[in-house]
Amino acid sequence: MEVHHAHHPAHKKKVSEYFLEFFMLFFAVTLGFFAENQREHYIEGLREKQYMESFLEDMAQDKVQIARTIEYTTTQIKYLDTAINILSSNKLTPENIILLYRASLKTSGNPPITFIDRTSSQLRSGGMRLIKDKKVATLISEYWQIIANLNDFNAVTITQYKTNIKNMTFKIFDGTNYADAKTKTIKEGATLMTYDPILLKEYNNRLLNLRYDLYNFSMLYFYNELDKKIDTLQKEISAAYHIKTI
Repeated sequence: MEVHHAHHPAHKKKVSEYFLEFFMLFFAVTLGFFAENQREHYIEGLREKQYMESFLEDMAQDKVQIARTIEYTTTQIKYLDTAINILSSNKLTPENIILLYRASLKTSGNPPITFIDRTSSQLRSGGMRLIKDKKVATLISEYWQIIANLNDFNAVTITQYKTNIKNMTFKIFDGTNYADAKTKTIKEGATLMTYDPILLKEYNNRLLNLRYDLYNFSMLYFYNELDKKIDTLQKEISAAYHIKTI
């Protein structure tokens, strides 16, 4: 005798069940996306703070470099003043000629300033997108711009002035009279190679020009602006990112 099993039709899902499954799947995907997004924001926030800590360290070294450069340039201006006073008064005594020789050793040197580019290079290579504080980002850009302008000014204007002055010294000063250039020791009885008033006047005019730009642009503008910008940046970064500065 054959046994017939009862056939039960497949359970049909209700629309509400489909909707619930879709909602749960959508919720899981959204939650995962949100969690990953939050994780990326967290990591970027850490990197942003690390950049700012590193940038503060770089600026601290820049500030030291600026102070040394100001000291160097101040000394250079003093030597320029000595030479300018002698040449302007036309008092070419044996003592003053020795002073001119010594001053000539300081007119063509360049200030030892090298800005730390460790963090700045990383920020320029895409790191700036992580800087959320717009005021800090603007100040950093302004800081870079002043440095770029200073480098251009030194490379074009100051270097050209000093090159022209150095070329003139070959016509005025006898190299054999420098007993020791390092200690600025000049031989007794040193004389100039020429006392041509026109040539010496031109030399003096070039010294005056260099002195003016070193004092009014390098010292009063560039170095002063950079020093103030560092102080402002240190204050803003410290407040925005809760970083203690030394």
